[in-house]
Amino acid sequence: QVSTRELQRKDDEMRNIRVHALLHVGAIIAVDIFFHFFYILTLPSDLKFMNRLSDWSLAGLAYSNLVYDWVKAAVMFGVINTIARLDHLDPPQPPKCITMLYVFAETHFDRGINDWLCKYVYDHIGENHDNVMKELVATIATFAVTTLWLGPCEIVYIWSVFNCFGLNFELWVQKFFQQEPFAKLEVRNWAAAMSRRIRAVFGAANFWAIVLYNILALNSLEFALLVTKRLLLTGFPVSTLSIWFITYCGVQLIKERERILAIEEEKCDKAKAE
Repeated sequence: QVSTRELQRKDDEMRNIRVHALLHVGAIIAVDIFFHFFYILTLPSDLKFMNRLSDWSLAGLAYSNLVYDWVKAAVMFGVINTIARLDHLDPPQPPKCITMLYVFAETHFDRGINDWLCKYVYDHIGENHDNVMKELVATIATFAVTTLWLGPCEIVYIWSVFNCFGLNFELWVQKFFQQEPFAKLEVRNWAAAMSRRIRAVFGAANFWAIVLYNILALNSLEFALLVTKRLLLTGFPVSTLSIWFITYCGVQLIKERERILAIEEEKCDKAKAE
């Protein structure tokens, strides 16, 4: 891109750059407020206080830690991306918001490193990611490289194992439901909306698995175990099912938004082809 001689701006590109710059300024202010007025990063270290909190407070604190980490990453990547676009460069996109994540394959903050890992390790070994054994080898190799990059230690090992399992478990569940009689049942008896609702149930469980696996790296193993125990054991059934239901509604909204965006993108592609 640096070697490109003919530098041209796309339509409304400067306007988009200004909008993104303003959004990042707002995000910087939000991060500053989090640093000075909230204690979401230090509270999990006080386990005695954590034990006195309600199930909802613990779940909200775990979620807030991941949101904070996303905002921090969005600021770092966003500011650099905005400056790069002023220099006629097309940088990697900023990380996807944690609230939008219900699939393990999209849980990456640095898209540049993710693209590199996919190109040279994950996609290279896993190919089309349909074969269970190839996918297992590909994910193990990918997380082995990621562990070396992050710095090998106990918490990174645990984080890598759980996320590697989550990525493979998605494929195992997908393969299981592609078998008979599930495949015919979905095609013949379920409308597209019903199919999305059923998938959202699994997406909601996946979302909290992603939260629990990643607060390991952000906080501590003890805090992650406490949240897991509260949500799955001591909080069952009221807290568990109510939090799952609210997450399910959120995943439904996200899936509907993705569906609408896909339809709009398909229309644009057809218009360009004509």
